[in-house]
Amino acid sequence: MKPKYFLLSLLILKLLAKNPNANAQSVIPNNSTFQPSTETSSSVKQLNILADGETGGQGEGENFYLKSSVPTAEGQTIQDIEIRFIDKEGKPTEGKTKTRIIRQEFKLQPGDTYDAELAELGLAGVNELVGVKEATLALEAGASVNEVVMVVTVEENSSFFFSFGSTLQPPTALQGSARPVTVNAMSNASRGIGSGVRLGATNLGNNNQAITLGIEGGEKRFGLDFDYRKFIRHDRGYGMNFFNRRSVEPEFDGGETDVELIGGDDIWVHRMGGGVEYFLPITRQFKSSVGVTYQLVSVRDDLISDQLRNVDELGNTLTFSDDGQDGLLTATFVTALDRRNETVNPTKGYRLLLQTDQSIPVGDASISYNRLSANYTHFFPVDLFKFTKGQPTFLVNFQGGTVIGDLPGYEAFSLGGSKSVRGYGKGELGTARSFIQATAEYRFPMFSFNMFKKDFDIGGAIFFDYGTDLGSGDTVKGEPATFRDKPDDGFGYGVGLRSISPIGLFKIEFALNDEGDTKFTFRFGDRF
Repeated sequence: MKPKYFLLSLLILKLLAKNPNANAQSVIPNNSTFQPSTETSSSVKQLNILADGETGGQGEGENFYLKSSVPTAEGQTIQDIEIRFIDKEGKPTEGKTKTRIIRQEFKLQPGDTYDAELAELGLAGVNELVGVKEATLALEAGASVNEVVMVVTVEENSSFFFSFGSTLQPPTALQGSARPVTVNAMSNASRGIGSGVRLGATNLGNNNQAITLGIEGGEKRFGLDFDYRKFIRHDRGYGMNFFNRRSVEPEFDGGETDVELIGGDDIWVHRMGGGVEYFLPITRQFKSSVGVTYQLVSVRDDLISDQLRNVDELGNTLTFSDDGQDGLLTATFVTALDRRNETVNPTKGYRLLLQTDQSIPVGDASISYNRLSANYTHFFPVDLFKFTKGQPTFLVNFQGGTVIGDLPGYEAFSLGGSKSVRGYGKGELGTARSFIQATAEYRFPMFSFNMFKKDFDIGGAIFFDYGTDLGSGDTVKGEPATFRDKPDDGFGYGVGLRSISPIGLFKIEFALNDEGDTKFTFRFGDRF
């Protein structure tokens, strides 16, 4: 990474950094018969956008590790629940969000006995609403000594947002560019340098719904994704999207031998389609989504081309249909268990992601398969190489997947890259029906500095990755890994620098692989 690009990144951070949140204060009269704690908040940023398709968010969601406690007043009766809105300076203002949307997050109602645990759960739900930037909860004395008024103070989000990265927060069952993958080796990636942005409007009609547009571009890709979602409550609702993406995918690229289309053109995979989903929690800890997506997948010779291709220059099959275009209908179920203490930079806890995709035969291609994938990460706080304040962390990650049934190359798993086995380029290690991937990484704080009146925490990392296709490369239709001489298994190791900035994480990594090759990468977001 050249110094000028690093400085450019810092300038971008300056433009996007926001002012600290302001809190309102509520006062309990001295003659009250209970002693509540200070007003508490739970800052949760909704509609989190992930950088470059990463599966790690930039905000905080409801998780196992509670960060704060709400006021205690056990045995008191709730006289009323008041909703108050403030601006960014903490001054009272007229709110836009309908108060019923905020009230319905609490299981407590006027006339109920106050319960601190239920109050905290409700506050966490309010903070995850798309229209809410930050909410706090306080108690005020009621009409009698045994009554309290529960006051929820809300600072609302801006109605519009812009962010680097084009991927929605998991879990989502939608396909296309908006889908955060359960395993990093999932298809629908792209080769070459590129990134994306997402912009949109939140809290449409002051009714807890949002529309967003993702735009991605790069050396070998271009894509658009339009997404709409309606939140019935903070953790459930429905969504739909439309996408059009064109890229050189790693399933048909990388390896020791280049195999192109007849005439020497790159193999471009075009995907256009849309889907619908319903998301809800299975339990208090498991968030899930179920959805259906239809897409037309075609192979062409360029970003913009009307020439369909169904074989490469060696005559290997690229699509199931003879005309070079497949119809693909899939039903998807995905679930996530997140018990990390943080989302941006976790130091303890774990996260489990599970997904299954069932294709339903349609059209000439009539593709039928079931894809299973799993991803587990565990974070352990340790104390080695501690140069400054902060918690060093050791993490282990295990990912795996398999496909049963028909498997076109564009739906296979791709091994290698900054989100897979580092030290290899994207897709250079393998194109697989089944795979296992493991990572061990040690992260430690190094130093901090202040720039543009914002704090930047710099940390280091040491990592080791391993991946294997379990000998399944030759079972993918057209055998893209075999004819490109991909090694099928290998490992990589290296070091990196990480910066926690006001808009999230960005990192620089240097890695070597078992064949002696090296890779240097710079990216926003985390892979775990």
